[in-house]
Amino acid sequence: MRVHVSQRPQSAGSSRAVPGRLSALGLFCALAACRTPAPSAPDAGLPTPVAAAAVDAGLPRPPIARAATTSFELHGVHLEDEYAWMKKKGTPELEAYLAAENAYTDAVLRPLAPLRDTLVAELRGRMKEDDDSARFPMRGYEYWSRTRKDVAFESWWRAPRGGGAEQPLVDLNVEADGGTFAALGELEVSDDNARLAWTIDRSGFNEFELSVKDLGTGAVLDAPIPHVTSAAWAADSKTLFYTTENDAKRSFRLYRHEVGAPAAKDRLVYEEKDERFDVSVSRTASGRFLVLDSRSLTTSEARVVDAKTPTAPFKVVWPRVQDHIYDLEDHGQRFLLRVNDTGKTYRVVSVPLANPKAKPVEVIPLRPEVMLEQFHVSERFLTVLERKGGVLSLRALEHKTGAEQRVELPEADVSLWIAQNEDFDSTALRFGLTSLVTPATYLERELLTGKTTRVWQRSVPGYEPTRYETLRLEATASDGTKIPLSLARKKGVSGPGPLLLRGYGAYGVNNDPRFSSADVSLLERGVVLVEAHLRGGGELGKRWHDAGRLAKKMNTFTDFIACAEFLQREGWTTKDQLVISGMSAGGLLMGAVLNLRPDLFKAAYVEVPFVDVINTMLDESLPLTVNEFEEWGNPKVKADFEVMRAYSPYDNVKAQAYPAILVRSAYNDSQVLFHEPAKWVAKLRATKSDSNPLLLWMELKPAGHGGRANRYELLDDSARELSFMLWQWGKTK
Repeated sequence: MRVHVSQRPQSAGSSRAVPGRLSALGLFCALAACRTPAPSAPDAGLPTPVAAAAVDAGLPRPPIARAATTSFELHGVHLEDEYAWMKKKGTPELEAYLAAENAYTDAVLRPLAPLRDTLVAELRGRMKEDDDSARFPMRGYEYWSRTRKDVAFESWWRAPRGGGAEQPLVDLNVEADGGTFAALGELEVSDDNARLAWTIDRSGFNEFELSVKDLGTGAVLDAPIPHVTSAAWAADSKTLFYTTENDAKRSFRLYRHEVGAPAAKDRLVYEEKDERFDVSVSRTASGRFLVLDSRSLTTSEARVVDAKTPTAPFKVVWPRVQDHIYDLEDHGQRFLLRVNDTGKTYRVVSVPLANPKAKPVEVIPLRPEVMLEQFHVSERFLTVLERKGGVLSLRALEHKTGAEQRVELPEADVSLWIAQNEDFDSTALRFGLTSLVTPATYLERELLTGKTTRVWQRSVPGYEPTRYETLRLEATASDGTKIPLSLARKKGVSGPGPLLLRGYGAYGVNNDPRFSSADVSLLERGVVLVEAHLRGGGELGKRWHDAGRLAKKMNTFTDFIACAEFLQREGWTTKDQLVISGMSAGGLLMGAVLNLRPDLFKAAYVEVPFVDVINTMLDESLPLTVNEFEEWGNPKVKADFEVMRAYSPYDNVKAQAYPAILVRSAYNDSQVLFHEPAKWVAKLRATKSDSNPLLLWMELKPAGHGGRANRYELLDDSARELSFMLWQWGKTK
């Protein structure tokens, strides 16, 4: 069974989504941009990568990228790309240009060094450096992660329940092997508790390597296996299934491995041919079945095999049907499925193990107004996480009697998730929550007695949540749709004043409010924080997602603009005090609204932005392109192309005044490749009519979509972004 390393359920794990691993067994928000060496001179004979440009007298000269226009026609439209040459990674010209951008950013922000030092001290002061995560029980042991003062990375441990010697499992400080990046993917303990399988990424490119060791001796049993995306043990504790990815980073093959045998002898069990689909392998909560899940953004299909007979063939439970998604567990002699076959908000049904094609029996009916987001099955209870009107709730039903109980929450406007509950026979339910003012917290509900106990909360030294308050607001979109907003402020703060408006709005991802220690530095300086829950996200269910994707994608951007106008109109802020921020697909949001209404904003902080939409979605060799046709469309289809052409940030840069902009990216990012933000910044600088700062920070050392992995380096990175925003608000003291 699996010791989960993700804190929250993932809505779009293989997408340009918010980073999936918020951290392993500990909720660290990665507000990350990065530091790199000073630029080196370009090689002799190469075109000079930078040239002078006139800017405000108070700022140094920015680098100007070489423009080399390539052009093509699509659907009768002439398209030009001046910076397509940046797509080729590793050339001396490109790397010299990116280093020059970093040097320019460093120079512009250098006067803020005292403020950054203050912010680093604040952030480190809120970090409990010697800390353990929540402990999660599984088969007689407890599992947790640990950090220690002046140590860069986490380590993972276990100990017998009730007391006993602590045993180290994986130490990322060792796994980094002197490098600057190490991220844990899978952490899988065999059924006999004697073997550990784990995966490590050391580059930031989501290139995970699988290893297996004997937990008794510590001996590594097999040579590492590269490009692994998921893994699960069979019940015999010697057979390990794993999935691998191709060059486009699509997880497409399932292998069966016998511990001790060379990987060359591993048996290919399944290969997914449809390029829209990714595969993963896991165990059901009972441990009885191995599940091979094939899934696109809109459709799924599960195959199962008894975990006790791992050489038997996997059998399809329900064959794939376009736009039908289901999740599967087992209980007794039946499968339980969370499925959207009769409506987009999902229901729960059961079918016999012996005949899963039989007519389903409804366990929880479809309710159009209630999104059934997640379910957990234990021996005695079925627990569901539901969303109604954007508000999350938990309820548990007893299998035998159908008796229902609702789980009370300490706050209404929260992020909520069903956490690790690995012991199938337990009657306790572990769940987690966080809000804009509440650090990550784990609670446990004893379902037999109805008693709820807080078992752990992220320690934030010096932080006092009673100093702050949260509000729920609503803006009105241009078509009359009400757009929810989550707001936090220090008590006593009133507007109009500095405000940070953040948004995402894609993949059906729930951009629910969550705590960040970095936000406290803003709240303490009188900044109001607002999360916009835009169409395209999942905060109001599947209909909310559908209302902001494909042909309706423009709704996401106009929703955000409506939120900005509302906050100014209602006296929360002014255009000279409004800073905006978004990450990944939220970076696309930033790029689009900056083109559409640059006059609304003072500044923007943009992380790993997906901004070159048409060019990226035309290139089916790139990671994520084909399986994301169902989110963005295919530009080879004329109707889809016209929609993309209307909002693609790179294709809509104009000769107009833009706010101050700081862009953060990473050379090794596999979810939004580095050339997208690099091209976008180059085109903005060559086109815009203002002298406001335009800064790019490209992490050239190993780092991923969420930035660097070293927790102390992340403090420096967070201080850079915070100081940039505070500078724009005039709060540099």
